[in-house]
Amino acid sequence: MLIGSLVFYGVGDLRMLPVLVGAVVVNYLFAGTMTLHKKGLLFFIVAIDALMLAEFKFLGHVVDSSLMPIGISFFTFKMIAFQADLYNGQIKEKPTFRDTAAYFCMFPQVVSGPIMRYSDYEKNELLQEELEGVEMLSLDDKEEKSPFIKTLERLEDGFSYFAVGLGMKVLIADHLAMLWKEVGTIGYESISTMLAWLGAYAYTMELFFDFWGYSLMAAGIGVMIGFPFIVNFDHPYGSFSISEFYRRWHATLGSWFRDYVYIPLGGSRKGTFRTILNLFVVWIITGIWHGTTANFILWGMILFLVIVIEKYLVFAKLPKFLGKVIGKINVLVIIPLTWVIFAISDFNLLITYFKRLFPFFGEGTSVNQGDFMKNVSIYWYLLAVGFILMIPAVYKFWDAHRKHPLSKIFLFILFWVSVYSLSNAAGNPFMYFSF
Repeated sequence: MLIGSLVFYGVGDLRMLPVLVGAVVVNYLFAGTMTLHKKGLLFFIVAIDALMLAEFKFLGHVVDSSLMPIGISFFTFKMIAFQADLYNGQIKEKPTFRDTAAYFCMFPQVVSGPIMRYSDYEKNELLQEELEGVEMLSLDDKEEKSPFIKTLERLEDGFSYFAVGLGMKVLIADHLAMLWKEVGTIGYESISTMLAWLGAYAYTMELFFDFWGYSLMAAGIGVMIGFPFIVNFDHPYGSFSISEFYRRWHATLGSWFRDYVYIPLGGSRKGTFRTILNLFVVWIITGIWHGTTANFILWGMILFLVIVIEKYLVFAKLPKFLGKVIGKINVLVIIPLTWVIFAISDFNLLITYFKRLFPFFGEGTSVNQGDFMKNVSIYWYLLAVGFILMIPAVYKFWDAHRKHPLSKIFLFILFWVSVYSLSNAAGNPFMYFSF
């Protein structure tokens, strides 16, 4: 897996392969010192990793995007988590170089996550058999399934997630991207208010199914090669607050910030002021992690502000039922609006778009009124499918019945329809590749 992962990364970004290899070697050399439990050493290696990430992000955004290694945000966070877990004793002893490098470079995750912990890497079935010296069972063993059958079951189970993720990416996200591009082609100053809102929700669905699709594909491949299924999206649009939403959206990133930034800073244990300050630090870093342009900083600060308001006003002062209603409105209205800020880096264009969303600043709704119905007539079925799949019960029903024969037939058809669509497309990379 290590050799294959390095080849995989080299095919995608050969010039930056030495950066990944160098980071792996440096982090492995420091890993042995973490068992000494010296904070200075931990701070030093974390600072090296963080400065490497900051430097390449700066070069990528300011000089040339090709200077930012693919996936650097994700493998750097895995390295920091690895060092902290060694220091805290959550990893009992220093792993071998082979396992350390394989964990950092795993091809399903090296490009866009999920940010798997080393404790999950250790749960790999084949690795456990090797470490524990378990003998492979013979084909005629009556009590246990043979290794061959278990391998086929892993492949089938992982492929089911992979096929669904591929369908989300190719059949939903990539086609909704055409609607968002159409909004930009018309020009934000020329779209009607109705189309502006439709565009916001189309981008919301595009980003969701693009990244959820990728996460399912990556997790599915992980299952195929013996790793546990890593949940990166836990039906975030079923949440009743913004803070709950971000515990369930990109869950591995959220838990990373909780465990390695928020809690070490004191979490919510040191009073209201420190809690708010710690949340501020988490969200300013989250914004910078996504990009150095002003829109990402603004995106992070708005989310920080809404979360503080929810925590100390909505849920602390209002009846529980009313708080949940307001929280649900925040998820279904404020989240799509923040995705618009996330999507548009030019501040002037962003202001123009919000003037179209809220036509109270001398910007009327009479511009191109026919554009809304025109696009609804073209994309209504994608919007309908996207809305249905956002309902948690729909995915949970499929997940519970994914081994049913009818589900297997559906997955077979879905996979080949996705391949056909992919073969006829211009090629849209996963949206989180840019991070």
